[in-house]
Amino acid sequence: MKKSSLLFAFLFSAVYLFAQEPVSADSLAKYEGQLVTVCAKVTGTHITNGKSKTTFINFGKPFPNHTFSVVIFEKDLQNFTYKPAKKLLDKKICVSGKIKIYNGKPEMIISLEDQIRIE
Repeated sequence: MKKSSLLFAFLFSAVYLFAQEPVSADSLAKYEGQLVTVCAKVTGTHITNGKSKTTFINFGKPFPNHTFSVVIFEKDLQNFTYKPAKKLLDKKICVSGKIKIYNGKPEMIISLEDQIRIE
């Protein structure tokens, strides 16, 4: 029961976020800790080679000069009906979630396909 309540709350938040005005990828640093929607073109993707396969979806310039990254951990890929690194490359997408600053750059960790909308 607790998991379903949390999932409902999260999905409601995602729906609410997509109704909000998108934030520019260039201004995300000032939104740290906030739930936002960002719409931009994916300029690169990468899946790590380590024990855990983490997917990175990058925006702006190519890595390592990217403006912003979306991070999807391997355990969350089961929540997707497609392979994000392949399907999202070079597409304009909107993504909703909480902004964190990691190594001086904004990122968003997502776990559900519903947090991404392909434009």
